[in-house]
Amino acid sequence: MTAMELSLKQQSFELIQKSEKILLVTRQYPTADSIGSILALGLVLEKMNKEIDMVCSGPILPLLSFLPKFNLIQKDIKSAKNFIISLDTSKTKIAQLSYDFDNDGNKLNIYITPESGTYDPKNITAKTSGFKYDLIISLDCPDLETLGTIYDQNTELFYERPIINIDHRISNEQYGEINFVDTKASSTAEVLYSFVELLDKNLIDADVATCLLASIIASTKSFQVSNVTPRVFTIAAELTSFGADRQKIVQNIFKNKSLSNLKLWGRALARVKYDRKIKTVWTLLTHEDFDKTNSSVEDLQGIEEELASSISEAETILVLYENKDQIQGMIKATKEPILKTLANRLNLMTKNNLIYLNFKSKTLIEAEQEILTKIKNLINKE
Repeated sequence: MTAMELSLKQQSFELIQKSEKILLVTRQYPTADSIGSILALGLVLEKMNKEIDMVCSGPILPLLSFLPKFNLIQKDIKSAKNFIISLDTSKTKIAQLSYDFDNDGNKLNIYITPESGTYDPKNITAKTSGFKYDLIISLDCPDLETLGTIYDQNTELFYERPIINIDHRISNEQYGEINFVDTKASSTAEVLYSFVELLDKNLIDADVATCLLASIIASTKSFQVSNVTPRVFTIAAELTSFGADRQKIVQNIFKNKSLSNLKLWGRALARVKYDRKIKTVWTLLTHEDFDKTNSSVEDLQGIEEELASSISEAETILVLYENKDQIQGMIKATKEPILKTLANRLNLMTKNNLIYLNFKSKTLIEAEQEILTKIKNLINKE
């Protein structure tokens, strides 16, 4: 173990040990890596007898619902601060305290019986004081803005509480008091595995291992992407030895597509085009494609990854489709700098490592030509 690892271990362990209530957060538009990682860490911290909340404000992939504790991920922070009711008992001590709710459950009644005499309403005060969380751990988030509404609505919390930042992205802004970031890793789950190793490897059980392995398998397309290292295979083997259910993971992530989904993807793949000069692969889908396959836009989820794996040398992936009276689409780039530069040129934000497109007054072909021209101009300038 290096000196840096020892330092990170000591700092992280001390922060977690002295924290009672811990907030786990991930990106607004989560990947399988984001969700698997937050669930794995949640399970680990519960084994350390910590009270946790797991929060992700965006839509979560339903294919991950087989993972333990999946239904406990919240959409927002219910109440970041404590609400304190104070009673002055300096003159009259309390003999008994109880509470209940009214019939519809909307009102809390607190009953305080004094040892003698009575209490006056002026002896009671109420206030909000301090955040109920002692520590925040962010996963798979290069910056706080990527958290979306979690950060926007609770900005003060993120500046008043220490943050442990766990990620693998080269664009990570190192915003935590402790930054556990490994840009050579293939996934955040791989980094998290090392993090848990430093805390206590005995904290990994079958459920934790399944969450971590699901993240790694999804992120690496079952170990087929270019940044898979020998360490990834070693970690996967160790997670399997801890009881990770690889068969269940593969079945749920890769083999649960509906017939309509397969038909739609078949049409998309049959129409693939590729430009070697700009290393861009793309496909188009019409209203008829959705109607004939009895599918919806939601069935396109993950199609960009399929295109990327089909043509491994492609660096930019474009999917355009007709949706009602608009042309919509998404762009994926296998290299993060390309995605960021392209997003800046298009004046659009990236969400979940994708650029989402929307054209209101163009045909499918016009949208195709416009985006490809901008990609060509960018590649030529680069």
